[in-house]
Amino acid sequence: MAEDSTLYTCNSIESAQSLLESALIIGQSPSLIIFDHADHATEKNLAFSKELHNGIPESWIIEIIPDDMPLPEDSRDDSTFWIRRPVSEEEWYATLENVLHKNGCPQWAKWTKHKSYRGF
Repeated sequence: MAEDSTLYTCNSIESAQSLLESALIIGQSPSLIIFDHADHATEKNLAFSKELHNGIPESWIIEIIPDDMPLPEDSRDDSTFWIRRPVSEEEWYATLENVLHKNGCPQWAKWTKHKSYRGF
């Protein structure tokens, strides 16, 4: 788990890119990124999501998606967490338990199915 416990909140992809770039320049990959697609996923959101997964493989990325959004075909790896809206407290805790306690980083994660994988 990363030593840095900084929390950033962003209301645009541009501000998120800027903050992530600043952290990565000084060698501090975030341990956890939560990306909320809001009511509908746009092409811009999906492109940014792909950039995150490809560019920071050492970071956990949890994506909150609308219930009617199909999962991208290339999104079914061991380190991808998609939670559908509405998010239940039980699903949220199970996901965080897996990410923060059971597995240190995505590269070493063991595939464990739990309720956050609805839609597969």
